[in-house]
Amino acid sequence: MSARASLQLRSLLKCGAALLIAASVLPSTAGAGQASPFTLGAGATQVWTDNVFGTEPSPGDGITDGRGWLSWSHASRWRLGASGRLLRFQDNPDLNHGYVTLMAEAMPSASGARTRVQAGVSSAWRLNGSLYEPFNYRDTSAYATLRHYLAEGFSAQLRADLSAREYPEQVIEDARKAWLSVRLQKSLPTRTSVTLSLRGGWKAYVDETQSDAAVRELNVQAAQSLSPRLALRAWWSDANLYEHGSAAAQMEAFDNPLLDEFSFDGRRLGTSLKVIMPWNLTAELAGERAWLDYPGRPPALYDPLADTFVLNGELLALAEGERSDAVTRLRLALERRGARLFGTSRVDLNAALEWSDQESNDLYWQWSGWSVLAGASVEF
Repeated sequence: MSARASLQLRSLLKCGAALLIAASVLPSTAGAGQASPFTLGAGATQVWTDNVFGTEPSPGDGITDGRGWLSWSHASRWRLGASGRLLRFQDNPDLNHGYVTLMAEAMPSASGARTRVQAGVSSAWRLNGSLYEPFNYRDTSAYATLRHYLAEGFSAQLRADLSAREYPEQVIEDARKAWLSVRLQKSLPTRTSVTLSLRGGWKAYVDETQSDAAVRELNVQAAQSLSPRLALRAWWSDANLYEHGSAAAQMEAFDNPLLDEFSFDGRRLGTSLKVIMPWNLTAELAGERAWLDYPGRPPALYDPLADTFVLNGELLALAEGERSDAVTRLRLALERRGARLFGTSRVDLNAALEWSDQESNDLYWQWSGWSVLAGASVEF
């Protein structure tokens, strides 16, 4: 990490830490027997990965993900929060990066109202290590939701999201995003829940030389309670990138931190089985298959006549046409939430084992590997 990026990151994290410490010593405004309006928390997760081949993350990476947060709420109507996050890659420090986020939410509707409104704003900063320092960004976003209960167990929700992201060292990537979504949710007497959602997204670059993008996505999800302690869930989604530039043309040496929902389209199909075991321990086994297409071809190091890349002095031949991937993920997760420590403090424990396999018509993006993670968080 460069000296300037390191200094910026430390300054942001110190600000977040100062907020957390200040909250811990502020006198509570709650009376006797009432919960404090302040919530203070911290957590850490350790991740170990072993990939046969791939770029994210590198083989053998040990990743430490640390978080801290502070929130204040008033009568369940208002909430203010600040959080910090730092990811450290022991085997590849160039990938280290951190976040600081400030947010505010308003929930003016009564809890029993048939129509409920919620809105919020947030501002986030990301600072990267030296490898991705040009991709430091500032992000400002806002959202609003309107949820109406049409009948018992049947609701409709409308949500709008707006965001603006700025890259101080790469202004050509500055962009504005907007999302509009509609969701219908129905609970049946058979203890079945069905959710249908449709959303559209638009991305516009400040620099007119960049191509705008637009995507529409359909999601269907069904959940079935098999017993008081066992539930089955399945989901399917189809995203269509009907307006786009060349997403692959943004890539730098095959790795691109700018890829987002406007860089690919395709379908996803998944299912999960969740069981609640003794001592409030939850186990979930989930699997997902995704078919993703990326428009365009990377220009860097690419010879379009020979359809080859030059990588470390060697030619790497690619398949015909645009990049197309098939991704398989299997995950077993264990979680113990709300274990009491002392007073009102609670601790959450979690562990997971995940296997990923990515097939691609371009050999460079073919890889598979295992990830193991374990972590804990404490909230006061």
